[in-house]
Amino acid sequence: MNAYGSARLPISLLVYILWAAITILGGIWLSGGEQQSLIEGLSKGPLWNVIAAFLFLVAVIVVAGWRDLKFVVPDPMSSLRIMWFPALYVIGFLSLAGLLGLPPLNLMLLMLLSTAFVGLSEETMFRGILFQALRTRVKLWPAMIWTSVLFGSVHILNALTTGELLHSLLQAFTATLSGFAFMAILVRTGSIWPPIIYHALWDFGTFSISASSEARGAASGGEVDAWAFLLPVLLVLPNFLYGMYLLRNVRNEDVLTTDRPPSGNA
Repeated sequence: MNAYGSARLPISLLVYILWAAITILGGIWLSGGEQQSLIEGLSKGPLWNVIAAFLFLVAVIVVAGWRDLKFVVPDPMSSLRIMWFPALYVIGFLSLAGLLGLPPLNLMLLMLLSTAFVGLSEETMFRGILFQALRTRVKLWPAMIWTSVLFGSVHILNALTTGELLHSLLQAFTATLSGFAFMAILVRTGSIWPPIIYHALWDFGTFSISASSEARGAASGGEVDAWAFLLPVLLVLPNFLYGMYLLRNVRNEDVLTTDRPPSGNA
């Protein structure tokens, strides 16, 4: 039986609310209440609100004694073969950023540090705490769907710091699609570490492109936003489809069973 039994899901939802409050309200406090883009926020220093949110989750996990969040070595290690497609994405993002003109080294290092904690914080919250809590109540596929939807929805709150509701809604949609890919990697490898690393590198790659594009746009009069809404969807759609492909043989197992990677090749 999981720690806290039937109360685990309500407790995890409360943790989710507090985690979101630390992340969003902390971001507003760091910005001094001024609306700014994510890149502008990163340029001012580490995302201390994200770091604080992750440390909050670590404290909760230690106190609650949750030991089933998949902070383990992938089993089997050969399951890491499925990471060839995510690796192509990361290489492609960084190559595109290089073609556009990489941001200054200090900004790149800040982005790398911050996105590492974003990956840790968001994956621990969603593919870790929430997903395992949902698994105490519902079967595998509903748990994966709800986790991905909640993961996407929380990105709407970015509008509170950026002031761009339409972009936040778009980000929520694309994050939901990406959530299925992260979930598939967790289920197929049996470890939360591969989705954490992929999530962090995904964000690092996309932030590098955004920073490069903003610098290029500023230099050219700011006329580089024609694909602002269509391009993110086109970029994330193959990621979602690959996640669905990875999940093609996953059964809708009964509650409280251990999720193991399905047999078969990627």
